[in-house]
Amino acid sequence: MSKKDFSRREFLAVGAAVTAGCFLSRPVVAEKKAPALTLSRCDEIRLLQFTDLHLFAGISHQPEISEVQRRQTIDDMRRLIDHTRPDLLVITGDFWHENPDGRGMEFLNFSVEKVGGLGVPWVFTWGNHDKLDDYDLGHKALAAASNSLYGGTLESRGDYITPVLDGNGNVLLELFCLNTEGHGVDAKIRLFVRDAVAKEAEDFKRPMRMGAFHIPIRHHDHVWENGRARGVKGEPVCFEGEDGSALSAFKEAGIQAVMCGHDHTNDYSGRAEGVELIYGRASGYNGYGGETLEKGAKLYRLDPARSSLHWESVVPDGRRWNPGPTERRLIDS
Repeated sequence: MSKKDFSRREFLAVGAAVTAGCFLSRPVVAEKKAPALTLSRCDEIRLLQFTDLHLFAGISHQPEISEVQRRQTIDDMRRLIDHTRPDLLVITGDFWHENPDGRGMEFLNFSVEKVGGLGVPWVFTWGNHDKLDDYDLGHKALAAASNSLYGGTLESRGDYITPVLDGNGNVLLELFCLNTEGHGVDAKIRLFVRDAVAKEAEDFKRPMRMGAFHIPIRHHDHVWENGRARGVKGEPVCFEGEDGSALSAFKEAGIQAVMCGHDHTNDYSGRAEGVELIYGRASGYNGYGGETLEKGAKLYRLDPARSSLHWESVVPDGRRWNPGPTERRLIDS
């Protein structure tokens, strides 16, 4: 079944209407310790990012098409997991779509049941379309779901840190999962990140650190415009209200790379002040952009001993893509 592809403007309008090689370290002390992922090895960590799933988008005006697209999205998530064998799924926002007639909690429950049934531990960061009537209930449902490592609460406003440990309890990676809400990386996120760093002991040896959130920062635009980015760009960078202060907070915290979503037809990365800024590959058929950029996911392979990462965009038939050092293309959206 085919469907007219929507631009961001059209889509938002519809949505509005409706050991060896391991190093010793200690985890950051947070207000509430989030669940940890423990791996039997320490040579590689495999993260698979899904973003902009938008499950249930279109249900009010095109319910049959919405259901077909929802089924295809979930089926392809299984295929992508089979192709990549990740240790952790990272869902960076717009998991479900809006809260029409107060149905947001119904959409959340369906979404976490399907992702929990994939058999892989997962985390979630909030997107601007993940709407509910009762956010406290939402945080609790996300944390209680099968295979979930969600550590957000109403008090933390959905910000938390997920540690990845080796079999001896050493921290290999800290994943800063941040809630950009509808306005991007703001002062409360910068404070959360800096507070975590302020609690480090003087002799603390930092592990690898990454950030995961939905809305890009202003510097995602800068790295493209100054020619430092590689990949494809199909639409403007919608950093919303982020004022350019986020990068320094990430740098001070030792966050080496961040992953985001939000802009469905952008898939590129660039380095700014030592921090790699990465767009995920939009994953959901209920969202716009599929005719411009094939839906898929992004695989990150991290080497904690070398503090390095490599990413590839992956599509459901198993094809993988990582742009060359000078590969940068504008694509029509």
